[in-house]
Parts: sequence; C-alpha cells; structure tokens
Amino acid sequence: MRYLLNAAQMKACDASTIKQFKMPSIVLMERAALAVRDTVLERYPDAEKILVICGSGNNGGDGYAAARLLHIAGKKVRVLFVGKHDHRTEQTVLQAEIYRRYGGVELPDEASLKGYDLILDALFGIGLKREVIGRYADVISAVNRVDTPVVSIDIPSGVSADSGQILGCGIRADLTVTMQYEKLGQMLYPGAYCCGEIVKADVGITDDGVEWTEEPVYALERRDLEDLLPVRRPDANKGTYGKLLVIAGAKDMAGAACLAGGAALRSGCGLVKILSDEANRLILQTALPEALFGAWPQGGDVSAHLEWADAVAIGPGLGQSDLSHSILSCVLSSWKGPLIMDADALNLAAKDPALIRNLPSDVVLTPHPAEMSRLLRGIGEEDWSTHQTAADPVGAAGKCCEAFGCVAVMKGARTVIAHDGQFWMNLSGNDGMACGGSGDVLTGIIGGLLAQGADPADAAKAGVLVHALAGDQAAMEKGRRAMKAQDLITSLPEVLMI
Repeated sequence: MRYLLNAAQMKACDASTIKQFKMPSIVLMERAALAVRDTVLERYPDAEKILVICGSGNNGGDGYAAARLLHIAGKKVRVLFVGKHDHRTEQTVLQAEIYRRYGGVELPDEASLKGYDLILDALFGIGLKREVIGRYADVISAVNRVDTPVVSIDIPSGVSADSGQILGCGIRADLTVTMQYEKLGQMLYPGAYCCGEIVKADVGITDDGVEWTEEPVYALERRDLEDLLPVRRPDANKGTYGKLLVIAGAKDMAGAACLAGGAALRSGCGLVKILSDEANRLILQTALPEALFGAWPQGGDVSAHLEWADAVAIGPGLGQSDLSHSILSCVLSSWKGPLIMDADALNLAAKDPALIRNLPSDVVLTPHPAEMSRLLRGIGEEDWSTHQTAADPVGAAGKCCEAFGCVAVMKGARTVIAHDGQFWMNLSGNDGMACGGSGDVLTGIIGGLLAQGADPADAAKAGVLVHALAGDQAAMEKGRRAMKAQDLITSLPEVLMI
C-alpha cells in the first residue's frame, strides 16, 4: 500500500527530512525543479516556448528554478509572477534572483498567456486553504481558456490538497508532477479531474522519523489482495469456507437478494442461505440453485437461521416495513458474529439509531453518501449533509467509525474504509459501476469473505478492491456504458484467480 498525504502530513515529512537528515530546503527545491525539467523534456520535447506562472510561496520558487533549468536547456522561457513581491518566501526571492542572473526574462502583469507551447503552473502549492479570488482567479481562468498544454507543479493551483475540492477556481492540468508522495486531494473528486496524469517524483523527502498526528490514508492496490484474502486449503470442504446468511429481498425485490447471494458464492464462500420474502422463492431457487432458501418468518424472529450462520449480510432490498424492522432488531440483538449492513438496514437504523448505538467491532457498514448522511444526522451530526459527506468521504467514514465502533465503508467514486483510526482508499473501478445492484454485489463479496473467517477490516478492504477490479474487468469486456451489476459477478473469477 502507498500513502496519500494531506498538506499537513506532507509538510511534516518535508520538515523532518530537513531536520533529521540535515537536508537543506533549497536542495529539495532544486531537486523538485530538476524533476519538473526532466518531465517536461521527456513528455513535451517539441515545446520550445514555455510560460511559467509563479506565485509568492515555495511552489513559486519551484517554478522559478524549473524555469531557469529549462532556459539552460535551450527553451525559450518566460516567467509571469502573480502576487505581491513583499509576500514572497526567502527561497522564492532567491530562486527569482538566480533565474534573472542566468538571463531569465520576467513578463509584465498585463502580458498575454497566448502563443506558448506549454504552460507551467507554479502559482499555489499544497498549502492553499482559502478561496481563490481577484487577480489569481483571473489568471487561472485565462490559463483554462487557452488551448495550451498545462503541467502543474505538485498540485493544480486552486485544488485543495486535503479534500480535492476546488477553492473558487482551479487549473485544469494535463499533467501534474507531484513531489515524493501523492496527495489526498489529487485522488478525490473533483480535484482528480484537474490533475490529469500524475507523475510522482523522488526528490529525497522521507517519512522516516515522522510522528503522525493522524494516520495517512493508504491507497489499496491489486497486489494487496494476496495478503487480504482468506487462505485456501487443499483438504477443504464446503464447511471450511463458511456459511453466510443473506437477509435480503422484500416482495418484488428478488434481484437485490440474487445479486448479493450470487456475489457471495463467487467470492469463495462455502455455503450461502438467502432469507427472503416467500414470494421470491421460485426466482431465487431458479437463479441460484447453489444457494439455500429460507422464507421470512412472521413476526421477524430469525434466530433459528442465525444459529446456522458463520456470518450475516442484511439490507439489500430489505424494505423498511415493520417486518423488516423486526428482522433487523432480531439480528442486532441476537447475532454476535461478523455482520455486514447495507441499504435498507442502514436506512432503518437511521430512523431508529438506538439499534446500532453499541455495535461490536466486527460489524461492517457500507453506506453511500445519502445513507451515511442519514446515519450521522440520526445521531445528531446535523452538519453532515449528503453534499458534505460526498465532499469529505474520509471525514465521514471516520465519523461513522467513531460513532458506531464499526468498520465503515464510505461508498463512492473513491470508496474509503475506516477502522480503528486508520483509513484506506480504493482508486480502482470506473463509472460503469454506477448502476443499480452494484452495491448489492459489494455486500455479497464482503459477506462471503466474512463467512470465510476474514478479519472484518480485511474483508472490507479486500471486498471493495475485488469489487472495483471486477468493475474494471467488466468495463474491458462490456464497455462502461453497457455494464450492469451482474457483469461484476461474471468478472469475479478473473479477479480472484490468484
């Protein structure tokens, strides 16, 4: 796994490298500029006229240094400084002076941004916190209007390194050269749209000796699966890989139960029983002959079925009737093993927060932004609107984990898993997965892994990653526009062939 750092964490690494290893800050700046120069010469070899837009902070210093190195390399470079000269950092002042002594040219404020082969964006760095206004906004808008490739240094100006939100306006880069570590805001939307291709440059910064005030977010990668998935045994039988009880599918909602149960079977689970409305019996037994079927009992007492299970998944197509509420109440009061709650199970809990006040740590909740917002508002966290939840998935997942003592899976374009103060982010998957039933498939995969004995946090991480990789596999075979949830299940064997 690799780090995704926020601004404070990146600055802590920078400061630690300077203090612990006696690495001069100006040397780190020079190495950053060298990385930018090398990337420009490699990716844009035909760019002769280059405009570098510099701000007053150290990002501007990187820009001046890169401008000088490109000038020495024979490029026709011009620098446009935007900001107040008396606000420049000591290093930016020094780099500007070195640039001029090497014969570098600076443009007047009113200079046109047209007529260049490439624009380097060094206006703001990762420390930007406030909305971009005035002359800065005018320049960013002008850059976005010209038909010229843009390379941003560290992060596109105007994008929050912490949240990926656009602070008023932001540069839309074709490529971003980021220093040492990828930034959280480069992965979260809408900031991810602005970054273009991301090139990570090793400039000598290290996290050795850094005492984190908060844990970094870790990016999930395909290579992590081998350590996260339950071990298979050559002498196994169907009981070895667990029994999952899927409680899903009110009347006319058999599809949700079918998708969750089918995904669980494809995830390596030994036995799956689907507990659903009696009206769904024929559909489910026809679609999933490998699964057992049980009908919802009158009154909602499912304790006899719970005795059979090693893990329980509840929620897909459950509905929000009185019977559904009774079934969920029975599960939460009687079941003490691994549990995943999704969809209507979460909506019922949002209406009756007492149901999940004291969840055991082996419970996995998998809300999308609207469901997460309802859950958090149900316990008095009124600030967490659907918009706020979608804009800050790391914060929302952390708040959910803290409030309910569970493993929280905040679903979205960048799904975030939170557990015990740690965070993981999935960067795989695609927009073809934005279709009905996709979440039911995820529930089945995580439930199947829980039944096989996976640690709940590992089951959540592996389940999210497998689900996303299956989406990418399906997109290659079907195309993103034509995908449906069943295609994710069909793609699972390819992903799990490890």
